[in-house]
Amino acid sequence: MNTQIQQYLQHIRFQGTLKPSIQLLGQLQTRHLLTIPYENLDVALKHSISFAIPDLFHKMIIEQRGGNCFELNILFSWLLRELGFSVTNRYAQFWRNVTENTPPEEIPMHQLLVVNDAGQSYITDVGVGALAPCKPVPLIAGYQHREGRELYKIEYDEANGWMLFEQMKHHWRLLYSFHDDANDAKFAPRLSKQKNKIAMIRTPYGRHTMFNNEFRIYEGHSLTTYTTQTDEEWLRALQRFFHISLHQ
Repeated sequence: MNTQIQQYLQHIRFQGTLKPSIQLLGQLQTRHLLTIPYENLDVALKHSISFAIPDLFHKMIIEQRGGNCFELNILFSWLLRELGFSVTNRYAQFWRNVTENTPPEEIPMHQLLVVNDAGQSYITDVGVGALAPCKPVPLIAGYQHREGRELYKIEYDEANGWMLFEQMKHHWRLLYSFHDDANDAKFAPRLSKQKNKIAMIRTPYGRHTMFNNEFRIYEGHSLTTYTTQTDEEWLRALQRFFHISLHQ
C-alpha cells in the first residue's frame, strides 16, 4: 500500500481488512461521508478548481477540505481503483428540488460511481452531502434500500435510465437518474453557475448543513439553526461544524 492510500484511509479513520468486497465498499463510503464534507466554496468564491488526482488529494486529504460531487467522487473512485475495485464514473441528472418546468440544460448535473462486484453493479456515491444512501445500492429495478429511517428504491426505464428515488412522507421523489453510457464530461462546466456558499456533512447522529451564513445542525428529530453575523464568526463556524480551515 502506498503512502497516499495510507494517508487517505487515516484521514477518513478507516481500520480493517482491505480485500475488495461490498462490505468494504460500504465501510469506506460511510467513513468518507462522515469525514469529508460536500462543499462548493471554491466555486462560490471564484477560486480555480482542478479535477486532477494530485490536486484533489492535496485539497481534501492534506488541506482537509471538502469538494463538490465531481471532486469527491473522482477522488473516491481513485481510492477504490487503487484498492482493486472495478469502478465506472457516471454523470447523472440531479432532480431534487428541481421544478417541473426547468429547461433540460438547467437541470443540475451530478457524478456518481458504479462498482461491479461478482457480476452485480452497485451505486456508490459520496457526493450528495445531504440525505442520500451511505451504503452501496444494487442496480436492480424495483429494489428498495433502507438505512435507518431513510428508504430508497431503484427503478429503470428507457427514457430516464436508472433512477434513484427517496421516500418522502406521502410519495416517492426522484433524487437522480443516469444512463449506462452517461460519461460525457461536457456536464462539468455547469458547476460555475453556483453562487451560494454551501456545505453539508453526515454525522453519526444526523447531519450539518450550511447555506451562506446559516448553519443547521440536525440531530435525531431536533434542529438547531445558527446564523453568523461576521466573516470571522462564519470562518469559526465552518471550522467547528465542518472542520474546514479556509484561507481567504
